[in-house]
Amino acid sequence: MPRKTEASKSRFGYVLLSALAVLTVCTLAQAQAAKKIDQFGKINTEDAMVRLDLFALELRSHPESRGIIVANNRTGSPRGAFLRLLYGYQNYLVHVRGIEAARVRVIEAENKPASNFELWMLPINELSTVPERDTRREPPAPELFDEIWIGPGARCEADLSIELDKLEDGLRFLHEALQQHSQAKAWIVIHPSQRDSQAISLRTINKARQSLIKNGIKAERILTAVSSLRAGSCASVRMWLAPSSSTKTDEAVYYSQLLNEAESAGYTARRVEFYGNQHIRDNVLRKQFVQGEGDIFSRKLLEQGLKNFNSMGTLYPVTINDIEARLDREEKLIDLTIYERRKR
Repeated sequence: MPRKTEASKSRFGYVLLSALAVLTVCTLAQAQAAKKIDQFGKINTEDAMVRLDLFALELRSHPESRGIIVANNRTGSPRGAFLRLLYGYQNYLVHVRGIEAARVRVIEAENKPASNFELWMLPINELSTVPERDTRREPPAPELFDEIWIGPGARCEADLSIELDKLEDGLRFLHEALQQHSQAKAWIVIHPSQRDSQAISLRTINKARQSLIKNGIKAERILTAVSSLRAGSCASVRMWLAPSSSTKTDEAVYYSQLLNEAESAGYTARRVEFYGNQHIRDNVLRKQFVQGEGDIFSRKLLEQGLKNFNSMGTLYPVTINDIEARLDREEKLIDLTIYERRKR
């Protein structure tokens, strides 16, 4: 009897080991079935096309597989612009390189310190286990969601672009974000070009508003405004996600709060850009702007630089409302854009 028990244990052990071996082989085979084709960060359009072309070649060579683009937006960067680029990659594979739409999927993963895109190839029936970004929270403060440049002809479009760059594209992603953030409000703010009339700007804003309402967003959740002029022939349409308590669009107050935060926390000025002036050399403006790049940010120095600009007499008065700030809270850095217009 004991011998039979030992034999049974032996056979059981053999079966268990065999089963574990088969399970291990199956697990490894499943893991090896997923293949990363490429990985890259923020790159120019030409390089992105080359990488996507190679990805399309791999997919055509393996018809039993499908492609997945796993993407991480850079923390603090507008989500809408990131989605237009991500889905632009998918659009390129489908409509330019002829890959069947059902074989290409995109996944918006968690934010990271730097943008990242991974191109994966998986068996058709295998599910991805990459966690998608949770976007259900209401923004505690206004967040710039997207900015799109519009204007006559092709002058306001990039010479070579792979992203989805139409206002309708931006509104589609804004609509989806408003559905995810069911209590949040949207700000839609247009900064007209010097050639745009008030009527043209209002038509653009109203068209954007009606597009969201038509797709189920309540009118009281959409706040709109026509803001200050921008130099040049292109207008800028900005889309924001704002808290439900928001009663009006107020970009100037938002940027002023960022300036105060940067000063109180000892941020360093990383980049200062001058936009709109095409007649005064950049080095001349920088000599007048006492807040230097690489220095600890000071609102007092910023305001002194604006006074210096206004004393030149060649620019329309530049105020704190003509400044936009972007914070990199992880690195404690601030970037500034100063919008200027030269007097005629």
